[in-house]
Amino acid sequence: MKMKKSARSKNGFSMVKTVTTLVVLGVLAAMGGFVYYGWQGADLAGISGRDGISRGQSAIGYVDIERKVRNALNAGVEVTLTEAELNQYIAKNVRLKQGGFMKDFATVKGVYVDLKPDLMEIFIEREIAQYGEGGKIKTDVFQPFTHTVSMKLKIYTVVDEDGVTTRKVEFPGGTIGKAPTPGLMVTVVKDSFDQLAEHFKTERELGYEKMTTITVGDGFITLDPRVKTRVVTE
Repeated sequence: MKMKKSARSKNGFSMVKTVTTLVVLGVLAAMGGFVYYGWQGADLAGISGRDGISRGQSAIGYVDIERKVRNALNAGVEVTLTEAELNQYIAKNVRLKQGGFMKDFATVKGVYVDLKPDLMEIFIEREIAQYGEGGKIKTDVFQPFTHTVSMKLKIYTVVDEDGVTTRKVEFPGGTIGKAPTPGLMVTVVKDSFDQLAEHFKTERELGYEKMTTITVGDGFITLDPRVKTRVVTE
C-alpha cells in the first residue's frame, strides 16, 4: 500500500511539473512573439492621405481644420472631416520631437490618423538609429529602420432615455510595431502622444468639448453642435 501511495505522489508531482513547464514555455513564447512583432513597423499603406504626405504633398487639398470646425460651431451645423484632411492638417502643423529614453535613438517621421467606426487610431512613425554628433546617423552598430507606435481612442456618443447626450472616450490600448498592446503598456510612449494632444489643444476643445455628438466612421468623423431633443409620445 505504501508503494502505491508513493507512486501516486510521484505521478502527481510529475503532472504538476509538466504543466508548470508548459506554462513557462508558453509565456516565453508569447514574450518572444511580442518582441519580434514589436520591432516591425505596422502597415500604414491604407491610411488616407499618407502617400501624398510622404512625397511632400501635404499642402495639396489642404483644409484648415480649426477654421472649418469653428465655422460649423458658429453656424450651428454639423461638419464632416475626412481622414485625408486630418492627416494633411497634422502634417502641415506639427513637428514632434522624440522624448524619453529613445530621444537619442529615434526621430519622428510622421503622425497619422486612421479612422474606423467608433475608433480613432493615432500612429507615430519613427526612424530608429544610433545618432552621433550633429544628429548624424551612425551605422556601425545597426542599420536605421522604420518603427511605429499607436494609441487607440474609442469615441462614441450615448443618448439616454431622458434625451441627455454624453460623449464617451475610452482607451483600449494600441500597438507597438505590429504587436497589439494593452493600455498600460502604451504608457511607455505616452510622452509623444501628450505632446500631440497639447499641440492641438485648441482643435481638441473645439472638436470634442464644444460639440454635442461625435460620430467616427470608416475614413471620416462627423461633429454636430446641435442639441437634439427627444420627442415624448403618450
